[in-house]
Amino acid sequence: MRELFVYWRLARHDLATARPAMQRFQAELEAEWPGLVARLYERADDATGDDATLMETYARDGGIAPGLQADIVTLGAQAAERWCRGPRHVEVFDALPR
Repeated sequence: MRELFVYWRLARHDLATARPAMQRFQAELEAEWPGLVARLYERADDATGDDATLMETYARDGGIAPGLQADIVTLGAQAAERWCRGPRHVEVFDALPR
């Protein structure tokens, strides 16, 4: 099952506005793509300095189809554009069977 992990940096002082905006973006994706589970994380070992790191994760029964992946990458970049410092790094993993 294919899953996506997207991480990016932003100014620490922007976290208070970026977090809820990205959570709304993810909720909209979940509504549009039934079965999608989207989560947002803040890097815990990155608590000092001017920058912070957010990680978006996306999973869905049956995996992430190409159309959904395109939405996550394109629409996510648009949603994060206001705060993003540098590129959003998109990593695609296939879960191994247990």
